[in-house]
Amino acid sequence: MMQVVEINAFGPVENLVLTERKRIEPAAGEVLIKIKATAVNPIDYKMRRGLLGGELPMVLGHDLAGTVVELGDDVTGLHEGEQVWSYLGGPKSNGAYAQYVSVPREFVSRKPINLNFLEAAAVPLTGLTAYEAVFEKAKVQPGQSVLITGASGGVGSMAVQMCLMQGARVLATAGSERSRDYCTRVLGVPEKQVISYRNRSLEELEMEIYRKNEGRSVDIAFDFVGHRIKQLCLRVIGFGGSVVSIVEEPSEVLASQLFDARNSPLFTKSASMHFQFLGARALFGGRQDWLVYQRELETLCEWMEAGRLKPPLVGDLGNFSEASIQGAHRLLEEGDVHGKLVVRFSDSGRRMT
Repeated sequence: MMQVVEINAFGPVENLVLTERKRIEPAAGEVLIKIKATAVNPIDYKMRRGLLGGELPMVLGHDLAGTVVELGDDVTGLHEGEQVWSYLGGPKSNGAYAQYVSVPREFVSRKPINLNFLEAAAVPLTGLTAYEAVFEKAKVQPGQSVLITGASGGVGSMAVQMCLMQGARVLATAGSERSRDYCTRVLGVPEKQVISYRNRSLEELEMEIYRKNEGRSVDIAFDFVGHRIKQLCLRVIGFGGSVVSIVEEPSEVLASQLFDARNSPLFTKSASMHFQFLGARALFGGRQDWLVYQRELETLCEWMEAGRLKPPLVGDLGNFSEASIQGAHRLLEEGDVHGKLVVRFSDSGRRMT
């Protein structure tokens, strides 16, 4: 048996309940992982509230770090006892709010040796999302000017580092002095290129971005916040520019922002719009499509071990429990979370390596 936190009905955080389930053995091509730490992401509370559908009862949780317990038939490249990390975006026995999970090999790679389990659990979903946004959608090149909104968040902090690795000129938005400090001191964005967005109109923000970008529009804008910030991204891109968004909006909002030929920058600036949904291949593709996740996790692992990339700021919420998972959901819904919220399993200790 194993402990899980599951939901049996969509709704408030109180619907997240600790219970027991039978531990599932790995099928052919799967890896059984004992979870040492799991992250809590905004997609989790959206699923809990029923905004994204799904079958009940449901165990949420999309990324983790742990150790291999057992390998199913035909699994190669891993061994029992190996430390791994995983993105749970497709088929799996259950989500990561659990002591164990069985997941296809294509969603697993070895964990970076220089990260502890808490740090490693904070990376897969955000790291993969940022990787695909920066390298597959935007195709960031040296010397390009790039606006990254929500830069101190999980995806934003990864994207900032990747764009700097590419030699881009990064402008970053920050919602508080703490976020501003994180962008400059930890992520390496020059102070003069950080924009505070709280209590400021879109017009004020647009003008400041032009000033901080030497009077020019930006080549690429990443929307990691949504709502009015998506509008800001559309406003500040130049001719032939690109906006990459990971935030879904109501269809009528998108229609008014993107498809009005007279007013939409996609038409008036001949610009492009990319939507980045990390789970697309996982949910709608087959095993040949899933291999991308394994390759990208391995690349992130190499960059982490080489010191080229740092994990997001980790908020340690203590041991895995009903209360810690509920608390993480509350914090995310309140907003202004820096980095990633992570819970750990008590048998692995506070400093996990």
